[in-house]
Amino acid sequence: MKVNLGSNVIDNCDAALVVNGVEVFRFRERGSDGRLVCDFDLRDKNGNRIAKIAKDRVAHVAEGYHMHDFPKECYVDDSDGNILARVLETGHDELTITGDFWIEGHHVVVTETSLVSGGATMSGNMVSGFGKAISINPGSFAIGTV
Repeated sequence: MKVNLGSNVIDNCDAALVVNGVEVFRFRERGSDGRLVCDFDLRDKNGNRIAKIAKDRVAHVAEGYHMHDFPKECYVDDSDGNILARVLETGHDELTITGDFWIEGHHVVVTETSLVSGGATMSGNMVSGFGKAISINPGSFAIGTV
């Protein structure tokens, strides 16, 4: 399993991103072909669900938002066309995730080049074989933890 969060490469870790004890993305193999897929809820800063991503597809989108599903990519945008979250299948066992994520009041932004949270910017990290690749709590973060 390989997951790209910005330029941070997560390889064979149990969890790619954990915020305040919450595993943000859940990964599994798609049953039909064994490809890596992910599930997550996209929420606004108040905790309201904007969209649900299941098996790399937009399963639900709230009023005022739009879903876009393609064979190897899905994304959710707002009425102004701003992309809020994107999942891109970049290989059989590899995903790239970008977006603007709110997890229990904590804001995490993942761009193509970095992951930004609470004033800290993480980029260019390779994390392999840990329980939690990136763990963020109020006022702190850790890379490669159990």
